[in-house]
Amino acid sequence: MAALSCADALLTAPPGSALTVFANPDFIPATGGMSVISALVTEPAGTLVPDGTVVQFFTNLGRIEPTGKTHNGVAQVNLLSDGRSGTAKVTAVSGGSAVAPTGGSGAAGSVSGASNTVNVTIGPVPAQVFVSAAPNRLTDSRTTHISALVFDAQNNPVPNVQVIFSINGNPTTEHLDSAGLPVFTANNGVAQDILRSQYPFDAAPKTVTITATTPNGKSGTVLVTIN
Repeated sequence: MAALSCADALLTAPPGSALTVFANPDFIPATGGMSVISALVTEPAGTLVPDGTVVQFFTNLGRIEPTGKTHNGVAQVNLLSDGRSGTAKVTAVSGGSAVAPTGGSGAAGSVSGASNTVNVTIGPVPAQVFVSAAPNRLTDSRTTHISALVFDAQNNPVPNVQVIFSINGNPTTEHLDSAGLPVFTANNGVAQDILRSQYPFDAAPKTVTITATTPNGKSGTVLVTIN
């Protein structure tokens, strides 16, 4: 049994190894796009790792093959777009395990060993976020529809991109239907959420701020007055 266990063990990079990741190309369309991800792995002495050394891969956007094996020191896998737009952060690890972030794909486990990352732009990238509320003041009604319109650098709407809606300060009497989960933009670049309030009707008027944020950190806000 011990001999079988050793024979089945995966060959990974030894401690102190270096790993470099490349993407070709580094920009792909949001639908039907593919980028070849290459990981070059060298031992502490600077020599290439043996053929068959296992490298694990994961990404926060799109789909990627979870593992590849080196040939002449290089392991290659394919990153495929899945209709969503944004910046894919692709990580390669050897000598340990990789853990896929929320909404991502790839190997599972904890990050350790030699590792490195490369970014791949998928589809149009969000550059501006405009947020509106209808209505922007709550009186008799205790709900309002929040819309986030996402544009790229050329002022084109960005479809299929994640938007996270949040209430600044997390007031105890207001909540969003999305509950912090991503909402994807439609073909017109709009993502929508609903703000609900339990603020007392006889209390003094107050204002809350709703923020909409894309995965690359672009955001917009809208103020909603209650009472």
